[in-house]
Amino acid sequence: MPRKEFPSRHLHTLKTHSGPVNAVTFSSYPGTYVLTGSSDRAVHLSRAMPNNAEKSPQAIETTTPIQKYEAHGYSVLDVAVAADNASFVSVGGDRQVFLWDVEQGITKKRWDGHTSRVEAVQFAGEGDSVVVSGSADTTVKIWDIRSKDYKPIQSLTEATDTVSSLHVHMPSYLIASGSYDGHVRIYDVRMGRTTDDVLAHPVTSVRCSADGNALLASTLDSYIRMLDRSNGNLLAAFGGPEKEKTPFSHASKPQPAYRNAELRVRSVFAQGDAVVLSGSEAAKNDESGLGASVFAWDILSGETVATVPMGKNVKVVSCVAWNEKGYWAGGCSDGSVRVFG
Repeated sequence: MPRKEFPSRHLHTLKTHSGPVNAVTFSSYPGTYVLTGSSDRAVHLSRAMPNNAEKSPQAIETTTPIQKYEAHGYSVLDVAVAADNASFVSVGGDRQVFLWDVEQGITKKRWDGHTSRVEAVQFAGEGDSVVVSGSADTTVKIWDIRSKDYKPIQSLTEATDTVSSLHVHMPSYLIASGSYDGHVRIYDVRMGRTTDDVLAHPVTSVRCSADGNALLASTLDSYIRMLDRSNGNLLAAFGGPEKEKTPFSHASKPQPAYRNAELRVRSVFAQGDAVVLSGSEAAKNDESGLGASVFAWDILSGETVATVPMGKNVKVVSCVAWNEKGYWAGGCSDGSVRVFG
């Protein structure tokens, strides 16, 4: 079945935050809303797509969120939504894991077992009964939502540097974690087994494919690698350092190149796992003047299917989210979130 054209029409800009956006996630299916976490210490809930956005000739701008969640004292670094959309978790510089009631706008629980900033969080377990968090204290901790005890039920201590990213694949009871120590670790919770893939560069993002057979890992050498989960073999690589321009290049204007060399940038699977979607950093001396872009690659051919510039003032797009209804969002360093369809 041929892959559908990649959606890259700018439909909606959210300008609700006053600091860089570090986390963006759609609400659970059908993904009507988007939750965003920012260095301004707030999490905002907004409509992903205003009713008339698809008919409007220009992108619609929203400056006020539907709801603000303000309890963090430091930057919010990651957000995850429960399947029933009734609660979400957020983490950041506070060293705590916040569990929120979406409707009431209050925190239901705060777990504080980490000793440094928390970079990643995910729901897990039957009925989202468990929360998994990864921290700069080098641990992955697992918390039981239903327990009255505020201690973690498990602490995974294999990493030797910041745990920057997590992804839980519930059908196979796996927790994938990426660390700045250059390792991707997969914890098989049922079997009590850990597998370890060494990528030799700090890992900023991990993501399992829907079937759990492939793993996507972004590293600070400007590559995104797709690994076979069962044996760690490299299936494909996307991006890569910018190639030297030749004097005979026919490009009429400079093209943005994928770059992830300094900052935490997330990548995800999109279009039914047929595409890899990632944010990026703007080039050091951005000749194109386009700022940072979002890139999409075809998984089978490895070819770039879309390069979407986010604006000349955007130094980095640190997070992206895909919605299976056919649109996606990118969170930008200028405080904006842009939605495309």
